[in-house]
Amino acid sequence: MYKYTRQEAAEKMGISTRSVDRYIKAWKLRSKKDGKVVYVKWSDVENLLWNWESKQEVIVEKKVINNDLNQNTITRWDENVSSTLWLIYKDLKEEITKKDELIQTLAMRVWKAEEIAKNSVSLLDFKKSQYLLEESKSGLNKEVENLEKEKEQLAWKLKYEKTSNIILIIFVVLLLIIAWIVWFMQI
Repeated sequence: MYKYTRQEAAEKMGISTRSVDRYIKAWKLRSKKDGKVVYVKWSDVENLLWNWESKQEVIVEKKVINNDLNQNTITRWDENVSSTLWLIYKDLKEEITKKDELIQTLAMRVWKAEEIAKNSVSLLDFKKSQYLLEESKSGLNKEVENLEKEKEQLAWKLKYEKTSNIILIIFVVLLLIIAWIVWFMQI
């Protein structure tokens, strides 16, 4: 039965909701989504808690100084146990601090990788854009060829028109010269 929400499961297990999400992704917790709320199966939460509690036992060797149990030996044993437990606690706390720093570093790397992946282009989109680019290049090449042909035709027409204009100007100048000579000869 899906009894706990993500937040309730995190509080019950003493972890963050992000850790609950990781357990869900790793299939260690079964979940069901109802709208925007994610519910976690209570038996999975109980199993994880039971496994954690059984793994977190601390075994301390009991040292007996002598066989007669007077108040003095019990006090020494308590002091030895408490100092041993304090050392274990201190070592575990240091280890947890180191692992927390490592987790924070890895979480930052994962976040950066997710941002890069989110902002990157998929291979299919890249190939599609490359295909469209090549297709447009071939279309542009055809347009360039057509423009080159049109340029050659216009250059030939311009040369033809220049030549015919020069011939026409020469013909008009010759006519004017002939007309001028004829006019002077009549005078």
